[in-house]
Amino acid sequence: MKYIKLNKNWNAAPTATEPQIIESENFVELIFELDPAFAHVDEGEKGTLEFCELFAYKLTRIDQEAYLKGAFRFQNDQLPWGEFYELKDSHWKTDFPSDKVIVNESLKDLKLNHYLFFLPGCIFECLALDYNFHFDTTVPDRLEEIYPKGYFNHYLTMFSAHFNQLNTDNFKVYTNLYIQLEGKKEFEGLKEELKKIKANKDLDSYVKIANYHTLNFGRKQMDELVKVIETYDPKSKYA
Repeated sequence: MKYIKLNKNWNAAPTATEPQIIESENFVELIFELDPAFAHVDEGEKGTLEFCELFAYKLTRIDQEAYLKGAFRFQNDQLPWGEFYELKDSHWKTDFPSDKVIVNESLKDLKLNHYLFFLPGCIFECLALDYNFHFDTTVPDRLEEIYPKGYFNHYLTMFSAHFNQLNTDNFKVYTNLYIQLEGKKEFEGLKEELKKIKANKDLDSYVKIANYHTLNFGRKQMDELVKVIETYDPKSKYA
């Protein structure tokens, strides 16, 4: 089976209880406890997967032991337990569970994606056009109070509009573009704000912000980005 692993910097907590499912006309939200093994995740913090333009979903109550023994229609050597995937050749039109929950029947003939997420005591899978993941929604409000100018939040938002690959070259290219678009004064404001963010130990919170913009930032990528901003040379080849 071909699949793409979608969760790079987050996962469900190994002892998480059954997720909360919130249905609407065209989407479903799956709310679950996050694994604090990731440095930017707080103990007890929750994450939300929102599936957009969703036809149907199924929550199968099964644990890892049962899955490894073959109690599910997919096997562990086909699809390893424990992650969030997009399945590329699942043949969902013929083998998706018949007792699925249909959210919007009119979407069934669209070219849908098959998503599957392993949680400690269950498997959630659905058929939808797209998905979004975000951390605790109180984080942006708190940061806005502390950093009202919002230089770094704006930088991350605009970076996500131009790039989807996280690497040093892209960080340098966008930093140069940022200076051209926003001006040197705004860039100095960004650097001063970053000093405060680091002093307040809030970079992990900005990892969460970056993931709101569908960028799979971890702390390593965030540190690389900050270093580029702090040391950027206007005379470099990217200028």
